[in-house]
Amino acid sequence: MIVFRFAVILLLLTASYAFADEASKAAKLKELAKIQGLHEIIEQQRSYSHEQVKLIAPKMLQEAKTQFPGLKKATLVALDNAYQKFLNAAKPVWTTEEAVNAWSVYYGLHVTEDELDNILAFYRSPIGQKDAEAAKIAMQQWAIFFMENNNVTVEKATQTYISELRAIIKAEVKKRNRK
Repeated sequence: MIVFRFAVILLLLTASYAFADEASKAAKLKELAKIQGLHEIIEQQRSYSHEQVKLIAPKMLQEAKTQFPGLKKATLVALDNAYQKFLNAAKPVWTTEEAVNAWSVYYGLHVTEDELDNILAFYRSPIGQKDAEAAKIAMQQWAIFFMENNNVTVEKATQTYISELRAIIKAEVKKRNRK
């Protein structure tokens, strides 16, 4: 029985140390994310993504209206409603904080706390600060490149939007042909 109690106490002490260690590592990962400017970079990516949608959608809506002049007011309202639905559907569903937390988990899996201490020491140094600043700028430029070349969410939302526009216009054409 004494061995069992000793084992339980040892297990509890080890577990509490492990949790304290994880909390310390999490705090360091949070600091590293801040130094690297991840919040700003991710927020900018979210913004670019939505701005890209705002550039594409009005052109498609205008094209639909131009192809079918004389649409009834109700149809124009339906087209505008579809446009608003498209804008809302294309917004990123994840938050900046969720993205930073995910990065912390993924990054933290590949470094020990001692390694993280050394990484932070580097980023606190003048050359590390220079690296962090250069990385922020490069990431902003890369985000623009990425958003221009590969945005699955926008593509999917665009296809849904186009299908909805076609259905609305097709319904209007059918109504006209019946008369």
